[in-house]
Amino acid sequence: MTAPTEHAPAVDPTSSLVVVTGASRGIGRALAEGFADAGHPVLVTARSADSARAAAVGIVDRSCVHVDGAEVTPRVRGIALDVTAPDSVAAFTDEVSRVAAEWDAPLRTLVNNAGTVEASEGPIWEVDAEDMASVIETNLIGVFRVVRALVPTLLESAAQSGEPVRIIDLNSGSGASGTTAHAAYSASKAGLFRLAQSLVDHGHDRGLRVFEMAPGVVASDMTRSMPMHDHRTGDDWTPPQAVVQLALALASGRLDAWTGRYVRAGVDTPESLESAADTLTPGDLGDGFRTLAVRMQ
Repeated sequence: MTAPTEHAPAVDPTSSLVVVTGASRGIGRALAEGFADAGHPVLVTARSADSARAAAVGIVDRSCVHVDGAEVTPRVRGIALDVTAPDSVAAFTDEVSRVAAEWDAPLRTLVNNAGTVEASEGPIWEVDAEDMASVIETNLIGVFRVVRALVPTLLESAAQSGEPVRIIDLNSGSGASGTTAHAAYSASKAGLFRLAQSLVDHGHDRGLRVFEMAPGVVASDMTRSMPMHDHRTGDDWTPPQAVVQLALALASGRLDAWTGRYVRAGVDTPESLESAADTLTPGDLGDGFRTLAVRMQ
């Protein structure tokens, strides 16, 4: 992956469509709300069409968007998407193109948030084989399916506007440096680094920027189901707003120097990353934890 020091022109959110997968609840819902509040037209997805539509209605009801001093109704639509089902991905891709044309807002940011974790902790030989397959199918192959379907649309947007487009993958510290628990989840998230490498290697010169963003440990249905987080209380959880602010900064173009790297909500801030961007050397990814660390014994 390359990581040039660059400063992209500011993105006009009102004409920049954002897709957030797995956005009916948890981190995905917070991200969709944040993008809508910032003025972006947003497509939210869930496996259930009813859940996706309900999330969209809820976001519209709570959001207050101002354009040129006037309050406007945010453009948010919920669409069914099962990232494990090729037919669902194909139908969703068609819908993205249709909505982008309807709203005159080309797709410019894809947030791959949909994910799952295996039910039990412990060594890999004790992981249920069906759990392993389900986690890899959703977290890794599912992202591949969505990327394969939507990157051509993103690249077309970049070509027509002459400005970069962006993918934000919800990664994890478990993927970057491993964990003693949840081997399937960790393996699926580690695999995203290599998908991102290919995207940057082949897409950078065509305007594609890719970020692996760890959300920290946000209190959600998934994290609360994981025994490894049973000790957490209050301030031990990452505030959702920290995730939202970092994602908005990545989508805005102000942090494009970090393409191909791993950034961490709750540790990194838009300001700290922006300040450090000028120290990056094109082609040099620097510290291992910014790409993929493989623990050596």
